[in-house]
Amino acid sequence: MKIILKDSHSFQKMLLLRGHSQRSFAKKLELSSPYVNQIISKKRNPSPKVAKKIAEILEVEIEDIFFITNANKSYQH
Repeated sequence: MKIILKDSHSFQKMLLLRGHSQRSFAKKLELSSPYVNQIISKKRNPSPKVAKKIAEILEVEIEDIFFITNANKSYQH
């Protein structure tokens, strides 16, 4: 499974509306600012644990801000 941020712009707006800068949000997550920036810019995907923590801090469901996809494209039913 792969977890991908749905919309960087909406996510950044959500941070601001909740009083977070990217740096303060990274600190609250106990992650580096560059790592959080890579998630926001869609250069990296968060682990399930990190995605869950992000959703909890923002008080939303994981599915509200992330797509959860099957990373194995060759998988067929």
